Amino acid sequence: MNRVPPQNRMEKFLIIIFCILLFLIAGGLLLLSHYFNVDEELKNREKEGIEESRKSELDSKETSLDDITSMLPEFCNLNEKIPDITITDEAGKKESIRSFEGKQTVITFWGSWCPDCQEELSHFNGFRDIMKNYGNINYILINRLDGNKETSEKAKQYLINNKINISTYYDYGLSAYKKLGLHSIPTTLFLDEKGIIRAWSTKPITKDSVFEGYLRCMTEGNGKVTGDFVTGCLMDSNGGVHAKYDPKGAGKQTSEVLSETQGIVMEYAVLCNDQQLFNRTLSYITENMWTNGLIAWKVKGDKPSGVNALLDDLRILNALISAHRQWGGYDKQINSFTESLAKYGKKGGQYVDFYDSHLKQYATRFTLCYGDLQTMRELSNQDDRFTKPYEYTKKLVLGGKISSKFPLYYSWYNYKTNSYSTDNLNSAEAMLTLLHLAKADLLPDDSLDWLEEQMKRGGVKARYNVKGEVVEGYNYDSTAVYALIALIAKEAGDQQLQGMALRRMEKMRIIDTSYPYFGAFGMEDGTGINSFDQVLAMLAYEYTK
Repeated sequence: MNRVPPQNRMEKFLIIIFCILLFLIAGGLLLLSHYFNVDEELKNREKEGIEESRKSELDSKETSLDDITSMLPEFCNLNEKIPDITITDEAGKKESIRSFEGKQTVITFWGSWCPDCQEELSHFNGFRDIMKNYGNINYILINRLDGNKETSEKAKQYLINNKINISTYYDYGLSAYKKLGLHSIPTTLFLDEKGIIRAWSTKPITKDSVFEGYLRCMTEGNGKVTGDFVTGCLMDSNGGVHAKYDPKGAGKQTSEVLSETQGIVMEYAVLCNDQQLFNRTLSYITENMWTNGLIAWKVKGDKPSGVNALLDDLRILNALISAHRQWGGYDKQINSFTESLAKYGKKGGQYVDFYDSHLKQYATRFTLCYGDLQTMRELSNQDDRFTKPYEYTKKLVLGGKISSKFPLYYSWYNYKTNSYSTDNLNSAEAMLTLLHLAKADLLPDDSLDWLEEQMKRGGVKARYNVKGEVVEGYNYDSTAVYALIALIAKEAGDQQLQGMALRRMEKMRIIDTSYPYFGAFGMEDGTGINSFDQVLAMLAYEYTK
């Protein structure tokens, strides 16, 4: 037998050990490489996760306002009569909500187990004292009896223990709760003497000043509450309504005054039969905006612009015609403004956006939301000079529909190129176009359907491109846009759309009477309050009242 020498065996052994070490080192390096790659991937994923988290956070902030409206009653709306619900009194007698008509009534749906309800009811005595300043008002509780968490015995004992002496009713089987489409307790409804819902809250009311704010909306009217803010905080001593509210301005109005706002306030004053407000607003126009036979579209300081705005001129003229029918005595102003419109509002047979008195030039474009066809038609019927421009504008507006898929209208028409602009749509202007069509009985069904679809999907946002996509950076809500949609719905007789618009409009309402800007639409700290939102909300409230 041949034997392997010991030296050779050792060499083979060392070779094997060396190979194993090389394998282990290679494997280790591969493992470390994989580790570092995984670590880098995890860092990237973490970074992406943070960005996604931020995006989700922004999305949640954006949709949180929508969540407010989702908690509002589903089957009843502001400025509508409450559905006829049946409730049961403490003696077991059934009673219709209609039995409370004739008196303003505050109704709170509650449960004794509900912490938010307990918090609201702890302020009951303060609320009752405040109500004494607003006349003889009913205040009733409706207990939400679900047969599980709540029983009538528990509810009665809770009220006794907490010394809450108030008329109490019971909603057995949640029939009233379901019929109104309530989603949470406490829900408090504020009804006028006709049983029409004038205000509501789905959050616990825990401040006397907030409760009083709702009471004022109920007793005075939502339009007047906002109107009082406008006349008290935005209107100067000359009757000019300034464009922006400055919470740090100590009552000083320094922003410009727009003919747009003046005209809307005049329209509101006619609706409210407030001739004093009408004359005050008109006086500012005649004394500060009326220069060389032209209504300046804005006044900054004491300097009026040398440019008018056709839309505002038409609104002011229409308000004057309505005021003359209602009160009389405005012949002179109507004649003056009609002559101004004939001279500066049109060129040849076409209406134009504006006339620049400094450059002595007419605009070469027509913005479609300026097409107030109802007023133009009335002028046409009274004065032959306006017949051709009305017919041309009607054709121009109706021809400006973008598509059946996106049934809004182009922003403006270029007279030089004889074509519609494909600029992005400002939604407030787009809604004005639809409102003018609705007032002229020319609003297409598909435009109304589009509005309803958007409202159900999250609302109409601030700006769209002509493909119907929300423009980046403009995915937010506007009080003015929803006020205009409410007006469109009113003209079209679409009560469901009107209700959806009013509830979304209310999202930015400041209801606390402890703030000097109570009744305004804007941020809780007093920022973001502009006249356009306020005056359009006033109109929406009054027209849907």
